Amino acid sequence: MFLLACVILTGCNRSPAINIRAEARAINAIEEQWTAAIIAKDIDKILSIFAPEAVVMNANTPACIGAQPIRESLESWFADATILHDTFKSAIDTIEVSASGDLAYVRGNSRLSISTPGGIVEETDKWITLYRKINGEWKAIVDIWNSDVPKN
Repeated sequence: MFLLACVILTGCNRSPAINIRAEARAINAIEEQWTAAIIAKDIDKILSIFAPEAVVMNANTPACIGAQPIRESLESWFADATILHDTFKSAIDTIEVSASGDLAYVRGNSRLSISTPGGIVEETDKWITLYRKINGEWKAIVDIWNSDVPKN
């Protein structure tokens, strides 16, 4: 009887199995939505991907902490007419989900065209986004990117 009670109690203490592949697919879908939102300049959709206290570290600017500074950064970026947002493309290099299924990171690269006095140039970037599962949903908690173009 004691052995049976131990087996039952041990079974009750087990966490549900995490399907890492399914979680990675869910994050991949979010990344696809994010790319579409950039092309559409859909700030509200992009903000819905972030946790309220998220941190965004754009190249050559101070970090944005929280929804309002992130919104302002996006508004400024989308207002820049030299950036051809409809050319934005992003590719994921890797998605890693923790064994606990509540943290993940995505590493990738992106490119878009920029109008310069010398003509259209393509900028390539690299980025990492950290995700946390909050109330059953993946939310970006830290996003950082920088350009592959050497600074003059």
